[in-house]
Amino acid sequence: MILPDAACPAIAAAFSRRAVRAFLPASVRAREPMFRRSGSSFDLKAIREYQGSDDPRSIDWRLLARTDRAYVKEFRDEAGEGVAFLLDSSGSMELFDRAAYGSLVVSLGWLLGALGIAVEAAVFDEACSPRMTRLGRRGDARALASLFEATEFRGRTDIGRAVNALRRRSAFRRLFLFSDFLDPRFDPRRQRFPDTFLFQLRAPFAALAPLEGELEIEDPETGELLRAPWDAAEAARYEAQEEALRRKLSSAPRTGHWTLEAESEREAVYWAALERLHA
Repeated sequence: MILPDAACPAIAAAFSRRAVRAFLPASVRAREPMFRRSGSSFDLKAIREYQGSDDPRSIDWRLLARTDRAYVKEFRDEAGEGVAFLLDSSGSMELFDRAAYGSLVVSLGWLLGALGIAVEAAVFDEACSPRMTRLGRRGDARALASLFEATEFRGRTDIGRAVNALRRRSAFRRLFLFSDFLDPRFDPRRQRFPDTFLFQLRAPFAALAPLEGELEIEDPETGELLRAPWDAAEAARYEAQEEALRRKLSSAPRTGHWTLEAESEREAVYWAALERLHA
């Protein structure tokens, strides 16, 4: 079973002490709300005194009877405020360390669950038909770990098409997208989620083929054998292509972007992603 990183409980404890305005209901975030929303489908955040802008139906009548003062229950709206995880399972993802990939995904899922943020996860393949799993809100991500462990990496995929398919099915407004982003058709500027977090998993080519000369490479998505020269000039061209990809991913509006290798320090990424959620 994939477990969250050891630093996760301390990070969750630190963020749980913050007042998270971003996760309040839209009616509460409004500058001049006419009424404040409530109902059984929302998570209780606080109990406070009744104000003129509140819906009278939100008064807690039991508290009124006991205290002779009007109070209302303030709720955190779950609809739209959760996070959708979308995991790339195309063949090229095999080049990235599977254990590191799984730990990143499970740790982020655990952190969001520990902070009371709803999470649903989907894996997409060459069919671009995400199969979805809804996680609980108990601070664990066992369902997410099981989903990842059952995933096979194979074939090609269309990232943009998978994102659009998930957007049609998900009520959440935030997307955590995990991929190597080697699909040249994907344009993050055309994403359909209001807020997107891109986790780019990178396997350095030099680690796979450190020697110069002609290389014979099996394309992990098609199974074809490719022959290519590899020298200093080719290495420089490859690095330029990777830098162009990083610029494209990081320049999209309303988008956070992090590049990780198998040995990357993930704790800083967790902090940065949660800071963006709390912004």
